[in-house]
Amino acid sequence: MKKLTIQNLILDNTDVENKIHRIGLQILEDNIDRSKIILIGISENGKLIASKLTAHINKISNVKIEIIMVDIIKKTIKYDKEINFKNESVIIVGDVSHSGKTIQLVISNLMQYGPLKIKTSVIVNRDHALFPVKIDYSGLSLSTSVNEHVDVIIDKKERFSVYLS
Repeated sequence: MKKLTIQNLILDNTDVENKIHRIGLQILEDNIDRSKIILIGISENGKLIASKLTAHINKISNVKIEIIMVDIIKKTIKYDKEINFKNESVIIVGDVSHSGKTIQLVISNLMQYGPLKIKTSVIVNRDHALFPVKIDYSGLSLSTSVNEHVDVIIDKKERFSVYLS
């Protein structure tokens, strides 16, 4: 793996915060008729992004946001709290979409709970989907080669850096 340096930094914390703010606005626009939105954060990074989305949305709207974290361990889906998605608007939140496999696993699992709709959101969409997953909200669409890697680094102060290596 290449060393992460300023030369391969593609988004700094300010850029990522701006992307999260814009995604939050898009989510609100698409859910203008909803009183509640459920954000499903994929692992720790997704949960942190979902928390930041919630903070931005709460500044401008009274819509109730529920955050749930999902982990995938050996293709087993585990939520961090009891879930009820029946007739709810659900947004799956991640940091980077590589092949779409993880998001597809989560979508497939969520279908059994009868959500009203499921949308997807990532900070960086690499445009390499190998699975039938459409990214609805992305901060940056990046056409990369399969040999390149996108790293999302979150420091102890929850500041983001995104690198291409």
